[in-house]
Amino acid sequence: MKRYSVTIIGMGPRGLSVFERIAAIAGSRQLPLDIILVEPGECGPGVHGMRQPQHLLINTIASQVTLFPAAGAVRHAPVCATPSLTAWARQAGYRRVGERFYRLGDHGGADITEADYLPRCLLGEYLAWAYQQIAAALPASTTLTHHRLRAADLWQQPDGRCAIELDSGFMVYSDFVFLTTGHGRNLPSDLDAWLGKFAQDHARYNSRLGFVRHVYPLDKLDRIAADARVAIQGLGLSAHDVIAELTTGRGGVFAQGEQGLLYRRSGREPQLTLCSRNCLPYAARGVNQKGLDGRHQPRYFTPDAVDALRRMALSGRGSRQLDFDRELLPLLKREMAWVYRATLALAAPDGAVPDPAAFVPSAQDEALIDELLFPLRERQFATLDDFRHFFTGWLRADLAEARLGNVGSAVKAATDALRDVRATLQAAIEHGGLTPTSHRKFLNVYHPAINRAAFGPPLRRNQELLALLDAGVVTIVSGPNSTIDIDEYDSTFVLGTKFGGGTVKHPVDVLVIARLDGFFPEIDESLLIRNILKRGLVRPYYNGVFHPGGIEIDADCRPVDARGKAAAGIWALGYPVEGAHYYTHALPRPQLRSRQVLDADRCVNAMFGLMEEAPRRGARHRAAAASATALPQPIS
Repeated sequence: MKRYSVTIIGMGPRGLSVFERIAAIAGSRQLPLDIILVEPGECGPGVHGMRQPQHLLINTIASQVTLFPAAGAVRHAPVCATPSLTAWARQAGYRRVGERFYRLGDHGGADITEADYLPRCLLGEYLAWAYQQIAAALPASTTLTHHRLRAADLWQQPDGRCAIELDSGFMVYSDFVFLTTGHGRNLPSDLDAWLGKFAQDHARYNSRLGFVRHVYPLDKLDRIAADARVAIQGLGLSAHDVIAELTTGRGGVFAQGEQGLLYRRSGREPQLTLCSRNCLPYAARGVNQKGLDGRHQPRYFTPDAVDALRRMALSGRGSRQLDFDRELLPLLKREMAWVYRATLALAAPDGAVPDPAAFVPSAQDEALIDELLFPLRERQFATLDDFRHFFTGWLRADLAEARLGNVGSAVKAATDALRDVRATLQAAIEHGGLTPTSHRKFLNVYHPAINRAAFGPPLRRNQELLALLDAGVVTIVSGPNSTIDIDEYDSTFVLGTKFGGGTVKHPVDVLVIARLDGFFPEIDESLLIRNILKRGLVRPYYNGVFHPGGIEIDADCRPVDARGKAAAGIWALGYPVEGAHYYTHALPRPQLRSRQVLDADRCVNAMFGLMEEAPRRGARHRAAAASATALPQPIS
């Protein structure tokens, strides 16, 4: 029996899912297999490093995080135990002490609850543990090799096998390859280069001056002086990491006071301010009241509804592509509005839940949903003080809703529905599901709005932000659509915002870009990506003339080369295909059919299918050759 080899390039969570599926199927078939892993660090954690400080949190409750498939979701069961992150943490002996977690066993501390948001380092430990368990359970017919290096190049040889050059020059040869390289970093834009050069050239005149283009790993923030004025660009999840690192990470302490959370300075915190296109934080997650697998069952924004729209578009316009604003957004708003009205009705003593069949959002409902998605739309601020008042008022009101929970609050129930219909959004958007113009607008306008409304931080994070504002550690000195300039005379960056009363400018010493780069292969820093593009093994994904990011893949997750042909024996999953796919970075949830697991299972099954076909093709070839030799030879 032929011995096959498979290489996984990148062993973060996506690569780990592929590895888990390979182990499960290999165990059931007992095929001789060499598994090769290319990962410079530990296998499993990816960006969730195990050595990160505990003040860096995941933004999903730990009981809703797993690595493993739900029972019955896949044909081949996992080869090891399949606890959720919460169940694993309890089994490992972790207990809560204040806002930290320690391995105390049965002694001291408090139980980890189903509602806890755990530190990212514990997620990293869990993923590393899962890797070790899976590796230990591999069948005897397999071998496992881990190269602690990066892949630098990849090409297919004439015989179809893949050659993989590592950054040391070492060569790996493999029958099959999975590209699961995870998050990347882009080359500097012209603006980045200009800001970085200014910081470099003027550091001799201002010792506090600095420009941080990529915040991870966060220990690079250690160089920021305690007396520096720091602008954090971005108010999403990465911004909360930066804020935590520069406050709690420097010895500051949050304590519960009579009126809410208080912050006690250590004296080593720099002065922080926030800026972004909207200059408004992500809404806090509502307290989870849906359990592990509870979710709103959509009535309007459904896969069947999307399919019906596609059929109408095909018959009416000759194309299956949809316009999000005109065709999909009304269904999504109707879904959110019905959830909002139904939640209010259930809370009222004599409330009547609207009849789903007859429900049509009113003008008031439409305005409410617009307000949830775009809190700043149609708002103008005469002064910076006016915006500051709005900022803190919005934050306090959102926290009040978050405390009511994702079932008890009509607001949070409506926005949480956006999470529950994510699979339908994926089906509507992926592989050119929208027209190019609509696709561009969705990613530029609606995607950020959905993230801000439904995929924000634990409410604790926004409580901390309020406490830091009250303590004066964070101040708001700019507003929506702020600009970044330089002051060569004072050697500082300058934040500027136009208000009704004029432009407000504020100098800062350090500019920190607190957002992750999208994956754009033509400007990615990775030597591997640059080389496989140059070779034509992959090509950027385009929806018409619009490039949303990522490499092009076919429906089976196989990369499409420069000639338009899908690669045989190569699959790409996760962030490298964020473009053809949508929202690829969510981890699996217990008891649910999760995209990460199902994609990995489908691709790994395809790989094993090719292994089984190869001997049959070889046997047919040998039989044909034998019969050819028995036939009379032509006369020359």
